[in-house]
Amino acid sequence: MAFKGTLKEFKVPDILQLFSLQGKTGILTFTKDEGFITLIFEHGLIVGVDSFPKKLEMRVGYVLVKQDLISEEMLTRALAIQKRTKQKIGEILVGMGLIDEKTIAESLKTQAGEIVLSLFKWKKGDYDFKVIDRLDESMKIIEPMPTDNIIMEGVQMLDEWPLIKKLVPDEHMVFEPIPVETKNIEIIDEYEEDTPSDSDKIYLNATEANMLKYINGKNSVRELVELGIFTEYKVYKCLYKLIRKSIIRSKKVNESDELKVELMRDELKAITKTRINKLFNILLILFLLILVIGFFKPLNPLKSENVLLKTDFYEKVFIETGD
Repeated sequence: MAFKGTLKEFKVPDILQLFSLQGKTGILTFTKDEGFITLIFEHGLIVGVDSFPKKLEMRVGYVLVKQDLISEEMLTRALAIQKRTKQKIGEILVGMGLIDEKTIAESLKTQAGEIVLSLFKWKKGDYDFKVIDRLDESMKIIEPMPTDNIIMEGVQMLDEWPLIKKLVPDEHMVFEPIPVETKNIEIIDEYEEDTPSDSDKIYLNATEANMLKYINGKNSVRELVELGIFTEYKVYKCLYKLIRKSIIRSKKVNESDELKVELMRDELKAITKTRINKLFNILLILFLLILVIGFFKPLNPLKSENVLLKTDFYEKVFIETGD
């Protein structure tokens, strides 16, 4: 049994909700020109995720390198082993003693969530669901992910994105912490919203507090996302809320940085001018070579060996014509 269609007919949240409510088991694939995303369901829960061209395991390997948990050389070795053994990259890294299973599981969950949330931004594409009676254990890549939770987060992301972008409009922005007395900060439950509005305290949930560790006036928004600690949506949302709570601020470029940028621009202009001059000289030389080559062509009328310039040729012509 198959269920297929286009995203013009049904939106991503509706499709996911349908399979969740019916407790389906099978493989759901979304495709578009740029690639595809595959979700594996078991009794309505998402237990496997993959994508192309950015495959899940490559994403995990990349963020582990970004987090300095493994080196690029270690990842390369693990990928070489994977080609021979067809094992999962996580299993190889754990087997090599480079990383523990908990870290792999957390990275898989975060990157799988990132892939699923990216689906909510798709405006067009096709979907195809194939029912499977029983999944092979190798198909279960992540801890079961409640579909309702991911739907709620995806819809919330779409609703909040325009507001978030007003305060964090550029992925190249760099934020720095604002000095605050530690005693004025209180950690609250992740989803607790009701906090005293007249209190002098600043209330942070665990995610926001964790994000503060990486906001150092050096990491750009894009670099914070690439760390893979949280999904892109959570990174942007945390930054938005921390700005609103006056915990962080956008780092301003100081005069020395502006001077460096200006010097780099001047240097780039000088390099460009030099290259243009070199290119002009090369073209001029080529033009002169073409003229020289043309001058020495066998049929060139100015060449000394040309029959038209031979004296006896003219004498013969003059005799025959009687001139």
